[in-house]
Amino acid sequence: FTSVKLSSLRRHLKTHSDEKHHVCHLCPKVFRTATLLHNHVNTHTGNKPHKCSECDTAFVTRGELSRHRRYKHTLEKPFKCTICEYSSVEASKMRRHVRSHTGERPYPCHLCSYASKDAYKLKRHMLTHTGEKPYECYVCQARFTQSGTMKIHMLQKHGENVPKHQCPHCSTFLSRKSDLGVHLRNLHSYMEEAVKCRDCEAVFHERYAFLQHRKTHRNEKRFRCAQCSCTCSQ
Repeated sequence: FTSVKLSSLRRHLKTHSDEKHHVCHLCPKVFRTATLLHNHVNTHTGNKPHKCSECDTAFVTRGELSRHRRYKHTLEKPFKCTICEYSSVEASKMRRHVRSHTGERPYPCHLCSYASKDAYKLKRHMLTHTGEKPYECYVCQARFTQSGTMKIHMLQKHGENVPKHQCPHCSTFLSRKSDLGVHLRNLHSYMEEAVKCRDCEAVFHERYAFLQHRKTHRNEKRFRCAQCSCTCSQ
């Protein structure tokens, strides 16, 4: 990290520290910086000082306003992948996308060999260990670990009057035709540049086939100790 302003450097250095001196007077939470505290207090008071100049929407933080403008008004995608044509509104989504090229999975599960490209998927995976099912069907009260599974349940069990759009290539159900189009483009469209499996010689021109293939390596123990019979998956 480099900056022309000393204040920006000082603010950046706080991201490497666990020290939190700024205490919320409305709840027990503490924060590293006064700005983070100020934004948090706004969530208590309902104050949304950052107003969009093109519509009536307002936001707690400047970052939320910036994302809103890019998604709804300017359609700008400033973060470009250097490996493929992908571009993104948010830097975090670009970092997650780049991991699909590098194979990096920086979020490991401490209970099994699973590792994820992003924190959200790790959090969702942890539900398989805890048994927690936070998503409830409002019709029959059946509970699920993932919102996607609940949506499929709603379509299959309670969707008599809901349009069902099933993917012709896999078992996915979607409620909107536009969602089916996105699903087909992201997972089943032909890719000019083949994706190679990092664990074997297989190559794929379809993302869905690649993801299904990756599951076959999930529990493999490919690393063998040279001094005993111990093998590991990571």
